[in-house]
Amino acid sequence: MSDARVPETPVPATARADLGRLRISEAERRRARRRRPRWPWVLGGAILVVALLVLLTRPATVQVSTARAGGGAPTEEGGALLTANGYVEARHAASVAARTTGRLAEVLVEEGDSVSGGEVVARLIDDDQRVLLMQAEANIGLARARLEQAKANAAEAARRAERRATLRSQNVESAENAEAAETAAATAQAEVAAAEAALRVAEANRAAARLELDKTKITAPFAGVVLRKDAEIGEIVGPIMTSNTARAGAVVTIADLGTLEVGVDVNESYIARLAVGGPADIVLDAHPELHFPATIRTIYPSADRDRATIPVRVAFAQADPRIRPDLGAKVSFLERPVAGGIRVIPKTLRVPRVALRERDGETIVWVLREGRLRANVVTLGDSAGDEVVVLSGLTEGDQVLTSGLRAPRDGQRVRVAQD
Repeated sequence: MSDARVPETPVPATARADLGRLRISEAERRRARRRRPRWPWVLGGAILVVALLVLLTRPATVQVSTARAGGGAPTEEGGALLTANGYVEARHAASVAARTTGRLAEVLVEEGDSVSGGEVVARLIDDDQRVLLMQAEANIGLARARLEQAKANAAEAARRAERRATLRSQNVESAENAEAAETAAATAQAEVAAAEAALRVAEANRAAARLELDKTKITAPFAGVVLRKDAEIGEIVGPIMTSNTARAGAVVTIADLGTLEVGVDVNESYIARLAVGGPADIVLDAHPELHFPATIRTIYPSADRDRATIPVRVAFAQADPRIRPDLGAKVSFLERPVAGGIRVIPKTLRVPRVALRERDGETIVWVLREGRLRANVVTLGDSAGDEVVVLSGLTEGDQVLTSGLRAPRDGQRVRVAQD
């Protein structure tokens, strides 16, 4: 089969002119390229700059170590299980109040005085109670006199009844008179019993009056030391608490210093590590260089559900005059007992040797505070293995840079690497 050729249709001249106008010239192409929007390029450049700034200003991740006191502490020898903070408390302590309401006439003790059980420590104004006691004494005298009178009348009535009974046996006295005499004797005897009862009532009233007078004397419930005076002469005190404060109504606070111990609250997650009788080490905030040996006296059977803690009481192994109630204390619970008594350990700080750097001929450490580095000039003492004693320039608990930055700067923001 032969291909059939389709004849071409001639294009009119006017049509060719119109098609020519549809072509885009090179000049128009250049103008279109110049009019193309540039904002996508600007936005992309801005995002790139922000990303670079974030990368450059991002805090560096560093490793730090905490400056700590050390050097032969019992916590190192005994192996510390955990630590807790608390306060020194007296197991036997009492806020002593009056047993009746009244105005203080005198306070006979001062802070620090030793008192014995039952000793009078203060007195209330007792004029009313003394008058009532005098009245009770007078009533006893009156009751006794009436009793004597009743006894005399009874004796006389008994004699009359006996005479009339004798006369009646001789038919000299009538039966009616004899019976009347016997009735009078019985009545007189009953009056004697009434007088005796009145005397007992008067004696009971005197005992009550003496008790009211004794209530004006405020006494120590046990032997101890006066910790504080809670009221002064002229104040009105009483047995009823008048406010929400623990010492409201108290006159003095007394404690037995032989029962001093430290009370701490231990998180319930760690309580299984402890046992009654286990060893501990106590450091008082007032004497940070002293380490007091101690033992766990008791672990409370119930927990505080709000704080998820269990109270623990730790007793001092030996008494010391520097141990005082209400002092702050840190208790370190140990794995094993440590021999020896109270230890005096100087408060020296130690840091890792890798934390030390040289700058301008001085030894510095970089300290992290509030997320920024600060250079501290330090004075060094003896070395102890990988650690160095710092005599000045640091405080216990400071975090010092150990690694993560080759060239730290003052004020540089950093973050601590998570373990």
